[in-house]
Amino acid sequence: MKRIIYTISVCSISLFAICARAQYKLQDAFPGLATFNNPVEMVNAFDGTNRLFVVQQRGIIYVFNNSSSVSTRKTFINLSTKVSASGSETGLLGLAFHPNYEVNRYFYVNYTFDSASALWSRISRFTTSLSNPDSAVTGSELIYLTLSQPFTNHNGGKVIFGSDGYLYLSFGDGGSGGDPFGNGQNRSVLLGKILRINVDSSANGKNYSIPHSNPFFGNGQGYKEEIYAYGMRNTWKFSFDFPTNRLWAGDVGQGLYEEIDIIENGKNYGWNKMEGFHCYGTCDTTGMGFTRPVYEYNHDTGASITGGYVYRGSLLPEFYGKYIYADYVVGKIWALNYDGVNPTTNTFVLDSTFNLSCFGVDENNEIYVCRYSTSGRIYRISNSNVSTLNLKMAIQGFYNISNNTMNIRDTVSAYLRQTFSPYALVDSARTVIDSVNFTGLCFFKNAPTGAYYIQLKHRNALETWSKSGGVIITKGSIVNYDFTSSSAQAFGNNEILKGTSYCLYNGDVNQDGIIDLTDNSLIDNDLFNYVTGYRVTDLNADGIVDLTDLGIDDNNALLGVILMRP
Repeated sequence: MKRIIYTISVCSISLFAICARAQYKLQDAFPGLATFNNPVEMVNAFDGTNRLFVVQQRGIIYVFNNSSSVSTRKTFINLSTKVSASGSETGLLGLAFHPNYEVNRYFYVNYTFDSASALWSRISRFTTSLSNPDSAVTGSELIYLTLSQPFTNHNGGKVIFGSDGYLYLSFGDGGSGGDPFGNGQNRSVLLGKILRINVDSSANGKNYSIPHSNPFFGNGQGYKEEIYAYGMRNTWKFSFDFPTNRLWAGDVGQGLYEEIDIIENGKNYGWNKMEGFHCYGTCDTTGMGFTRPVYEYNHDTGASITGGYVYRGSLLPEFYGKYIYADYVVGKIWALNYDGVNPTTNTFVLDSTFNLSCFGVDENNEIYVCRYSTSGRIYRISNSNVSTLNLKMAIQGFYNISNNTMNIRDTVSAYLRQTFSPYALVDSARTVIDSVNFTGLCFFKNAPTGAYYIQLKHRNALETWSKSGGVIITKGSIVNYDFTSSSAQAFGNNEILKGTSYCLYNGDVNQDGIIDLTDNSLIDNDLFNYVTGYRVTDLNADGIVDLTDLGIDDNNALLGVILMRP
């Protein structure tokens, strides 16, 4: 962050907490939670628990379940007696969980503290309680690195693990303005750098070691071996895009330009000789070997970049693979498209009018953004033109009781129909139902907010409708509908219980609305001819049409299973 600026919104606080009537809006992701006091980081532990952790600047980390209906949170750790109690860019700034957190329970923080009228940055490790996974042991601190800060601003603060298992961390140039001590270009100091250390081993009297692939490992010039990249002004937030293994950073500018960098081993990003693509003051860049940013914007657009993430979630498919970032001062969000080959393009997403301090992602790679305020909230980006249905369902023959999975992922078509006769079709979507969690996302662009029946069609399952009266589908929101939890979720209770899940009947091979001898004969014919592969007559999706498929169909035919509609 560059500075903390409090703004007064002209909007009334509501579910959609912005004024602009735009396609994309910020929606309160957890409306049942209490507000957060100046949140500056949000992460998950990638431990399979689907929890989220929010860092408050003055030292408290909260943990809560990642559910839109969550109403309680717990104090994961309170470090308020350790961290700086005041200052717009000081405090508890970063949090990262060890890649093997499920086993060792280690997490790492980046914070500033005051001592004898001096300011320091510190990287430490703490350990989560063995008996309570929602609580950490305050007295478990192991200090890795302590660094003197000459000024109170430009403290960086991010910590994150790379796919190489090393811990990456950022320190700003030391503060003031213009980097008066030239720290950005001085490889003999740690300020103005992104560092990389190995926290899984120790060496030379330190609680960490230096990766041999660091650019200055073993150098004889007095350069700091922890340095991974240099010439940074204040990389407040950076993140890895693991599919490409690119390290994206938002480097906060001085007075004219904000920049986005792809950080690479040993590269020099120019500060304080360069600001974005431009000379800072009077400089000669000939032969300096500076690495230029992939994008910049000037201060007519914003004044303090908040680095984000490359989007790898499912709820906003139009942003997949794009770098989502914001400007803290003006509250705007953009999506940057960069592949290293084609020209970089930048798309405006929304204007929130908030101070946006950080982004975060959950275990499904869905993205969130935090509003910096003493009444801070966590938001998700919603597309106000699209209704999203998070559909959960299972198919009878596919369902494996022994391991609570389905044999394959498969495509389902979902239709939204009016709840009154003649139940006219309003919108439709296709999705792939996951074989492990039984879910798939359906995006409806044409249906206005209202009540609808959900009609499901699958290649060999009996067409199934949602419960009597329909379901409320809301533009710009996510609606969850679970066919597996109760027979009453299907119209006319038209499902079969397998183990603990209610499933759609399958065996309607010819899709005529009834499972009968006609379907039986089609299966029998493929069985006789030893048909294999992805076939409509393969009711259990095991790759072969056999007696098991025939048995499923026979049983449903004897039960007189037929389509039930309103």
